[in-house]
Amino acid sequence: MGRRRVGGRGRRMVEFCPKCGTVLIPKKEKETIYLVCKNCGYSKKLESKKGYKSKHKVEEEKKTKILVMEATPQDKEKIVEEKELLQEYYEILLETMEQEQAEEF
Repeated sequence: MGRRRVGGRGRRMVEFCPKCGTVLIPKKEKETIYLVCKNCGYSKKLESKKGYKSKHKVEEEKKTKILVMEATPQDKEKIVEEKELLQEYYEILLETMEQEQAEEF
């Protein structure tokens, strides 16, 4: 079997399985591309990438979706309240530290 020219201008070479004659399909494993027979499992390492393109179609569900969240007025009020509460806690902490230092001396 071997190689046959396929296409209008004869630029692409299609390789066939030497065991069963089925078209060998390119399959990428890590950084290496192999030509694999889907019928009998025969495989060989691709010698030249010339004429082969690897395309992967991604289904719509698998595409990355971005969620944009905007703060509501209630969220903004809550943030202001939390900042005020943190400020109060910080002031209490500073007062407590000053008292402990005064007691030590």
